[in-house]
Amino acid sequence: MISPIRFGGIASGLDTDMLVSQLMTAERMPLNKLNQQKQKLAWKREAYQEMNTQLTALRTLTDKLRFTTSFNKQAASSSNESVIKATSSSNAVSGSYSIQVNSLASSALVTGDTTNINLKDKIGVSSEQTFTITGPKGDIEIKVTPDSTYESVMKQVNAANTGVNLSFDSINKRFMATTTSTGESAVLKVDDPDGVLQNFFKLDSASFPQTGSNASVTINGTTMELENNSFEFNGVRFDIQGVSTSAVSVTVSQDTQNIASVIKEFVEQYNALVDSINGATKAVPNRSYAPLTSEQKEGMTEKQIELWESKAKTGLLYRDSILQETLTSLRGMLLQSVEGLPEEFNSLSDIGITFKKFVPGMTGELGKLELDEQKLQDAITNNPEAVMNLFTKTTSLKPGEQGYVEEAGYGDRLYNALNTSINKIIKQIGTTTISDSADSSIFGQQFRDLNSRIDTLENRLKAVEERYYKQFTAMEKTLHKLNSQASWIAQQLGQ
Repeated sequence: MISPIRFGGIASGLDTDMLVSQLMTAERMPLNKLNQQKQKLAWKREAYQEMNTQLTALRTLTDKLRFTTSFNKQAASSSNESVIKATSSSNAVSGSYSIQVNSLASSALVTGDTTNINLKDKIGVSSEQTFTITGPKGDIEIKVTPDSTYESVMKQVNAANTGVNLSFDSINKRFMATTTSTGESAVLKVDDPDGVLQNFFKLDSASFPQTGSNASVTINGTTMELENNSFEFNGVRFDIQGVSTSAVSVTVSQDTQNIASVIKEFVEQYNALVDSINGATKAVPNRSYAPLTSEQKEGMTEKQIELWESKAKTGLLYRDSILQETLTSLRGMLLQSVEGLPEEFNSLSDIGITFKKFVPGMTGELGKLELDEQKLQDAITNNPEAVMNLFTKTTSLKPGEQGYVEEAGYGDRLYNALNTSINKIIKQIGTTTISDSADSSIFGQQFRDLNSRIDTLENRLKAVEERYYKQFTAMEKTLHKLNSQASWIAQQLGQ
């Protein structure tokens, strides 16, 4: 559309654009307020999202406390890791193992004589020659031409997937051929009719074939041979490191350190959540700082904008009911003992977890948990099953039903309470995976309403601005006409 011709102060001498701009500044005030409302709503959604991220992290951790598998993990320890290392799996069997390593498994190895060559040198054959290498995975015929270098032949051998590796010891200046696997099945053979390996690589044909050796291990009095230096037994992985003249003790038992670390991490994350929720819900909004308009930002530095907006964001979640109810709910569940368990192990205080006592001047610590690590460790060591039941006890009741909180273990009740709060926030602000048009959340509807009002107002302002220009144009035309008439009258009077 062609823009209308405007007469900017031709007759009046006025700066029409400046006057219209000043008039529109006042007209845009309602639009600025709507944009500020939208910006504040966006900030509030971000604040909720940050809180939901923290709630989700605590829920993920709490999920580990719901199931017995988290408490039944086994840990393996070796009395001499320079001889053998042990790692337990999820199905490891508790017990002790007496292990003596009589010998290690080895690969087949042939070491050549010293040779003063450079790998990039040509080998020096006058015509094509061949040799065949056979390893645990198969054989390969290598063709050596007058253009072949030591390096190119090495690459051919190593890329052949025969289970043989040809390398050069640059310190001792000699080639080595070895199998990539160990044990008596690792056999290394060569067929060198032209003497390429013998004459140029200094690998004596008489040294072939070579065979690897098995490891010999005595476990609880029973000796067994193994092709590898790693093996599994009763769900435990053993990695042989060296030979021993005496037995090494390997113990597999419940991983009490893992249980303690998960519970400790829960206490830390819960306290961090208390800090965040208290900080968000108790911060009073600063009414003197509204979101900046684009015009206001033009006259400010980035630092000034950052400082202003940090104050404008204060109190976005002041007295937020969802967050306050979350803390109240979690605190109540943590204080409530678990019905159906022995009195000596039916509450968190029995394993060293209590709420901090009030200390004058330290109001920020109210509602937080404190952990007696020694009491927790003693409980896990002396009665690990009781500690497990405290968190993993199940109930036939469903979340929300009468008696559920009292009967469910702490893991389940806390997980479901956090899940409820997370879903409430999602219902409030929606998720980032849903498009604006499909967002059925409360914030989603508010954003659509604001966008609609902003679009309507922007269209109206365009019309208002055009009306102002038309009025000034009409004034300019009238003044021009009057000026012309005055000029004509003056001419007539002067005759």
